[in-house]
Amino acid sequence: MSLIYEKDTICAISTPIGEGGIGIVRLSGDNAIQIVDSIFKPKSKINFLSVPSHTIHYGHIVDNNNTIIDEVLVCLYRAPRSYTTEDIVEINTHGGIVLTRRILDILINKDARLAEPGEFTKRAFLNGRIDLPQAEAVLDIIKAKTDLSAKAALEHLEGQFSSCIDEVRSRLVALCAHIEAYVDFPDEDDISFNNEQLSDEFKRVEETLATMIDTYKNGEILREGVHTVIVGKPNVGKSSLLNTLLNRDRAIVSKIPGTTRDALEELIEIHGILFRLVDTAGIMKTPQHELDYLSVGKTQQHYEKGDLILFVIDGSQALSEADQDIYEKVRKKHCIIVLNKSDLKKCINEKDVRVWCGDDVSIITISIVNKSGIAALEKKMVNFVWSGKYEQQGVLVMRYRHKKMLEKALMHIRDAYLLFKQKGEIELLSCDLRDALNALKELVGEIYSDEILNSIFNEFCVGK
Repeated sequence: MSLIYEKDTICAISTPIGEGGIGIVRLSGDNAIQIVDSIFKPKSKINFLSVPSHTIHYGHIVDNNNTIIDEVLVCLYRAPRSYTTEDIVEINTHGGIVLTRRILDILINKDARLAEPGEFTKRAFLNGRIDLPQAEAVLDIIKAKTDLSAKAALEHLEGQFSSCIDEVRSRLVALCAHIEAYVDFPDEDDISFNNEQLSDEFKRVEETLATMIDTYKNGEILREGVHTVIVGKPNVGKSSLLNTLLNRDRAIVSKIPGTTRDALEELIEIHGILFRLVDTAGIMKTPQHELDYLSVGKTQQHYEKGDLILFVIDGSQALSEADQDIYEKVRKKHCIIVLNKSDLKKCINEKDVRVWCGDDVSIITISIVNKSGIAALEKKMVNFVWSGKYEQQGVLVMRYRHKKMLEKALMHIRDAYLLFKQKGEIELLSCDLRDALNALKELVGEIYSDEILNSIFNEFCVGK
């Protein structure tokens, strides 16, 4: 595909808005060096237009009246050895919104254009320095909330995911070549069609794609976190559990039942895993008024979408019909039963709960008052994710777009393999393999549309 786009010079603030040690204003494009040369006054006697690439220069930025704006360090990266493969200049100024915006305004008045969201990374993609999964990995690294999610995103940025795709594509190309050679030269003795080697290659490609797709759930968890919903009757300790896990008072806690009316969501990292904790309103068997109905409805929305349910039961009270009703609602989800208030006189224990809900249920006894059982609960929460098997997962599929493209490729591979086993139309078999290849090309960005690019790069900040 021809990569054509408007190659003007773009600029943007690349550091977060607000006070900080430094602020960076970045330019990329054919005129980046000339534009900065017109406003940069180096302290040393150099010709900025001819300085070598990958060098840093000290001086001042001035406006059209030659008034000093700020003391700066200017970094220069000449094409093609830069992030975008174009000439890039980065102006390192003192942090603060006033200075960075003033310098940005000066650059725009010098005929640079304000960059669109993600346009620097988009140019790196369009110029062929990175493929589309690597571009997406840049955003995943920026948004990473845990060490593990950053590690997985870095693997994608370094091309490990793309290498796996390239290996599958190479096998598909070889299959296509063999089958199309048979179509073109059916009488050649050295070109066979129905043989075990070809069948094994179909199976190998199919298994590789299926294995990659199976990693998506863990990849999604690394990117988005585990949607963990705390449910239970009113006044069993749901909000107290949220506060304990967060190690701070986030939710209002009261002995008055029904204190929590709306869902509260917070992020917490436990052993490298991001959990999106949602404290919900207590589920009542018979809501009393409209506000109760609204609260219960909101709770239902959350537990239906939840990846993990923490079902809190008050161990100092007998199991009630309301407890049983709640469990029936969540039992088909991944659920940990949290038997709370072990510091009080016990009315029920884990054995009683197992008689009620079965031996295979996961139960943990805790006391929020004296913090007992909290570490064990956190361990159960982490084990829910992958039971410590992350290191054996290999490269993970982390984005829904990638999963859909892999599923599309797998579908065409299976259609082709079915035709192969049934000795069907060879031409159709070849078409299915080509469709599978096109799905993988779309995944890495060799085939793309403006809609796909916009949906990806609009997630970026302007300076990246």
